[in-house]
Amino acid sequence: MATQELRKRANWQTISGAKALRTEELFQFSLQSALDEVYPNKFIVDRHPKEFGNIYSTYPLSQEVREKIYDVDVSEKKANGKPKYEWGISMDFAIRNKDNGKILFGEIKRQDGWVETTNMAAGRGNAHERSCKYFTPGLMKIIRETGGLSEEILPFWLVIVGDITRDPRRNREIAYWFQEYTKNYYMWRDTNDVGDMLDFFENNLLPYLL
Repeated sequence: MATQELRKRANWQTISGAKALRTEELFQFSLQSALDEVYPNKFIVDRHPKEFGNIYSTYPLSQEVREKIYDVDVSEKKANGKPKYEWGISMDFAIRNKDNGKILFGEIKRQDGWVETTNMAAGRGNAHERSCKYFTPGLMKIIRETGGLSEEILPFWLVIVGDITRDPRRNREIAYWFQEYTKNYYMWRDTNDVGDMLDFFENNLLPYLL
């Protein structure tokens, strides 16, 4: 049952003072503030978590493939002892339960869209399509293993902002991709309405972190 505790107990004076922040910063600040009010010292909302920054460069290729490409020694170190080559992915946020170690990773995607004052071509961006990499078997596996969440949901949360959230074409595309996993994406149509974002998180995703 929805309780809306995060909304009810959020420090709205503090959150209102942060409205001038960029969307990504407002998301982190408001969610962290609300969680602190309801669950003191239990959650951390990180920006740009580091867990997956080296997953591609350390992935082994077969000798047959390596003989056919321009290859480098990925084990090579710099003078300071750190890896010379590091590449992977950087997600926008991680919501961590410090008590049980569960983590919900996520992305915030902004994109233009086709609305009353534009035409269909206004929705031609592909920020939403770039998020589809999280559906690939490799990323799905490593994010799920790291986050430790139930298999009832996807191991990531996609938060979408901008006119794309009202685009009739893109809404259908994204709904088709996620289908029964509607808890895993959120159209933040009015980023001034922090309460709606808090309600969505509490009602759909917070239970999987507890």
